[in-house]
Amino acid sequence: MRILRRYILFLLVPATALAQNREGEIYQRDWLTPDSLFKAVPEFWPLPGAYQPAENAVQLLRCYEEPVTVLIFFGSWCSDSKREVPHFYTTLKLADNKNFSAQLFGLDRTKKDAHGFVEAFKIDKVPTFIFLRGAREWAANGHAVTAQTQGELGRITEEPSISLEQDWVNILKQNSAWAQKVESEQRLAWLGLAISLLPIL
Repeated sequence: MRILRRYILFLLVPATALAQNREGEIYQRDWLTPDSLFKAVPEFWPLPGAYQPAENAVQLLRCYEEPVTVLIFFGSWCSDSKREVPHFYTTLKLADNKNFSAQLFGLDRTKKDAHGFVEAFKIDKVPTFIFLRGAREWAANGHAVTAQTQGELGRITEEPSISLEQDWVNILKQNSAWAQKVESEQRLAWLGLAISLLPIL
């Protein structure tokens, strides 16, 4: 009965009241570098070996040939952010592809910002990883926010459907030319394997 009362009370509380900052909680807001985030909130540090991305997905990310910027909206207070942001940076490091760049934007519990990024990118949950075609530098160049929302390839919200690296690959596969190249290379690899096995058979 007590649990039922709490559940009913939760449903009656306005959503705005649930999205309030908490006294004593420290929030990392606006643009951050990975180093500044890792120093401020050590839980975000991607510990070596703590996450092992699927090697086949990492290999595909290594061969992507067009520039992509990943805009990461996260909360320094958010458990999903503390899990997925380190997974992202581990995967980014292993992919070692200069075509990928990432920018971090910190939000507090209200998920509001003075620059209009939250509204422009329609952010309501964190973390949200937005994959955008081309190189972007919002923090430095002052371009209009609405113009910079164009060219979105896809996004991962809160948690991946499969895994962060596989969802990342699936988003990039919307680039049909790259997807066709990947499929043809995989067919050639299977053909090569089959030919190498013929003497054994």
